[in-house]
Formats: sequence, structure tokens, C-alpha cells
Amino acid sequence: MTTGASAAEPRMVTERQFLDEVASVTRERVATGFLYLMAQEGAVVGVQWEQPGVDHLRRYRVRDACPHCVVLAAVVTLAPVLPLDVLRAGRARPQYETVLRTGRLPHLAFARPAGPPGASWLGDCHAVDGDPHSDADCPRHAVPPRTGDPLALRPGSLPRAVRELYPHEGAAAADLARRLRIAQDWRADAQAVASGIREAAATWAFLRNSCVLGVPVPGANGLVLTLPPGRAPDDRSLGELHEATVRALPSGGPVPYQELACLLPEPASTTQRMPTYAGAVDLTAAAPVRTLRLPTPRRPLSTTGRGVLLLYEARHAMGRHVASPPVRDSAYWDSEAALNVFEFTLLERVAGRHYQEAVAAYLQALRREGDLLARPHKVLDRRRRKALSHAFGGLDDEELHLWASVAYRNAILELLGDLKAFAAHLSIQAG
Repeated sequence: MTTGASAAEPRMVTERQFLDEVASVTRERVATGFLYLMAQEGAVVGVQWEQPGVDHLRRYRVRDACPHCVVLAAVVTLAPVLPLDVLRAGRARPQYETVLRTGRLPHLAFARPAGPPGASWLGDCHAVDGDPHSDADCPRHAVPPRTGDPLALRPGSLPRAVRELYPHEGAAAADLARRLRIAQDWRADAQAVASGIREAAATWAFLRNSCVLGVPVPGANGLVLTLPPGRAPDDRSLGELHEATVRALPSGGPVPYQELACLLPEPASTTQRMPTYAGAVDLTAAAPVRTLRLPTPRRPLSTTGRGVLLLYEARHAMGRHVASPPVRDSAYWDSEAALNVFEFTLLERVAGRHYQEAVAAYLQALRREGDLLARPHKVLDRRRRKALSHAFGGLDDEELHLWASVAYRNAILELLGDLKAFAAHLSIQAG
């Protein structure tokens, strides 16, 4: 039996009672379109079922378990009820714990997909302001928010392996200072875009709290050295780190990425203009690591464009949890569709009505054509192109074409009217 309380107060329950009730209510509320599992302050767990015109919220305090463990156990319990496929159920924990480590409240969100009954629900995790920690946290989840800047660097205490990459310490200090400045500039542009956009909060928190500076190992594709702040200098040579990594990594099967990711600034001037995500092996930690490569283009992008692209690639990195090529099944394309929607949302917020007018123009052309457009670059007239450029503070032709192509994809989603159909479209286009 549970302890009763008013609607505004949480009810005291056991973990078993909580899980049974959440599953039971979910089965009863068959019209639910959205379901939220929310960590709240004071070791409270909120569960909200949203139906058309009706929101049903229940709040609980679980007396015999860590509230964060309980939320994650609820995902496992609800997986066959909603249902959730293995990919989405498995992603809930790393997404939730990534937000938790930023010192914010993780809110897991699940949405019923359009299409035939029985399809897996979609999933995401939002970051909400508030203190997620309490005395009820277990040792795994009683993690204080990371303090300091993960890009903090002390050139005087570099690991031996990093010093070996340079002819002398002065060269090391100068090169790392350049890389650090490039990383900080890209990250500042991402922060400016993410500011005030709720949907970007968790992605910005990942960039701000979980991405350290990295240096590629010359002549060894896919090997990097990371520089997390606060660690004692490592006196092992590059060769010793390589041997330790070979011993540490298993010979077969997928290996999980480490929690930290790294920014890889590239000081050399290049024609590459956009940041890119890639997996690599971190010799410092003897583990796979997610990397975001940050170029120094000869023709820089707009600052807003840089911010959008870095947030997009960071979101991409957040969705990758094991160091193996993704299986391009329906769940993969659903994820790609959600990543596109994230980008559409950013552009709607930063470019406003000018971006929306571009999407509307493409949508009108698609409806008129009745098929994909043969010459989409001809759709935007001079006035709309100038307006879209103005929304970014001025664009060259190449970057204008980039954002116009995103507006075209956004229009295709609006025409299809369904995320599942859009995922199928992306799969077909990829061949």
C-alpha cells in the first residue's frame, strides 16, 4: 500500500510499487502520445502521460532505491509496454547520465510514432535547470557537477607523450595554444546559438562539460591523445601508451566509448569548412573516444552557421555509444531523422521567419511538382536568398546553398507529415 498525498506532493512508494504502477497506468492510458520520466529536486520522480487535451502527472518519492536508478529501471519496465526497441531502451541510460553529470535534471521523453501499431516509440532526454542530487543517490549517481573548464590547459605539465610530438617545449606550447583558441572560438559560437533554446540545452551541456582538448598522433590515422585538466602528468612514452592500449582493447566485439569526448582543432588552413564527428582511439585513456574535428577554413563560415553545425555534430556524437559502424536498420534511420529535426529546430530559432519562409517556398514547390525537385537550387528567388543570408549576418554563396538545402529537407518532412516516412526518405536517398 502506498502512502497517500495531495496532487502537489509526491507519494511515498517502494521501487516495486513504483514500477508496477507506472506500467499499469501506461497500459490503461492507451491514448498517451507522450510519456515523460523526470528527475525532480529532492529525490522526487515525476511521471507524466500526455493525451490529446489531457496531461496526467504523478510524483513519487521512492523510499528504498536511488531515484535515478528507479527512472532507468522504469525504462526497462516500459520497453515491452510502449514498446521501445533495444536501441532506444539502451540509449536511455547514457543520455540520462550525460545530463546528470552536467548538474541538471534529466527528463526522459518518449513519443508515440506515427504509423502502424507496435512500432517502437521515439526517445530523447532533455536537460532542465535544478539540482538533481540528494542523499538518496547511489554511489554511481551521486556525482557532483563537473567543475572547471574541460578545455583548461597547463602547458607546463604536459604528458611526456604529447611533448614527444614536438621538437621542443616552446613549439608544444605555441601549437597547443593555437588549438585551444580554435576550440574555444568554435565552442563560443555553439554557446551563442544554444542560448535560450531548450532543445539544445543538453547538447550544449555535453560540449561544455564533456569535451576535452585532443591532439591527433601524426602518421597514425584514428589515434589521439586527450588532455583532460586536473590529471597528474603521465610520464609514459608514446610507444608505451600504444602498447598499453593494444593490451587493454578487446580483440573483437563492440567497445563502449569513454564518457569524455574530445575536440580536435586543426590549425592548418584548409578548404574544409565544417566540423565533423568521428570515432578514434585515445591512447591517454586506452579506450575509444568520440571526436569532433574543428577546421580552420580559408573561407570561414558565419558565426551562427558555425554554432549550428557544431551543435549538430555534438548531437551526433551524443547518439554514438559503441565504437563500431552503426547498423543501418530502421532504428538508425529514425535516429538520423531525429538528428535532422534537431537541426531544423536550431535554424527556426536562429533564422526565424526568413528560414521559415524558405521552407514554405520549398514546400509550395514540392506540392506543385508532386515529386522531389529536379532543381531545388532554383526555388528561392533573390529576395528570399537575401533574407536568409541576412538572418545569418551575411553568407557567401556556398554557405547560403548549405542552409537552403537544409530548408529543402525540412520542407520534405513537412510534406510527408510523419517522422517515420521522413526516415524512410533519408534511407532511400542514401542508397
